[in-house]
Amino acid sequence: MPLPDDGPALEGLWIAQIARGDRAAFERLYGAYQRPLFRYFLHFVHMVEVAEELTDDVLVEVWKNAARFHGRSKPSVWVFGIAYHKAMDALRRRRPPVVDLHAVENAPDDQRLAPEAAALHESVRNDVALALATLSAEHRAVLVLTFGHGYGYAEIAQIVGCPVNTVKTRMFYAKKRLKETLERRGVRADVS
Repeated sequence: MPLPDDGPALEGLWIAQIARGDRAAFERLYGAYQRPLFRYFLHFVHMVEVAEELTDDVLVEVWKNAARFHGRSKPSVWVFGIAYHKAMDALRRRRPPVVDLHAVENAPDDQRLAPEAAALHESVRNDVALALATLSAEHRAVLVLTFGHGYGYAEIAQIVGCPVNTVKTRMFYAKKRLKETLERRGVRADVS
């Protein structure tokens, strides 16, 4: 989900200030990115503790390498590019675990729903989490970056370091596989 406020200009200013060692700017950036990064990582590692650790790793990387950001992309694309590589490294280091439904269930959610609606929402969220877990990390990444964080194909291509057409192909196959998996679970899926 794109970040609020003045968006890229403000984030770019924060990164420039961080490059000069400004801790207050880092705290603002941390506050803006901590939750979106955590949710992003949770889609890959399915464990709250690991998602928190990877989130902190990315933000420490931003602190250390802020001077390397030259504004050729939006700041969020640069940050999520770091996150993508951290997620892929984490997945390569260990075999992906079975989905921890409690981690998905306990992910922060701002919406306050009536009990029946909340139960239905939770059931669908669990089905989607299980279906996402069946996808390759590359296919999962394009779905999460698009639907979870609002990035377009060109930005995703920058984040994951591949051509836009590759992103489009991954998206096509990811949606197809996700829809098939959800329908096998009895969930009517519109992933267009």
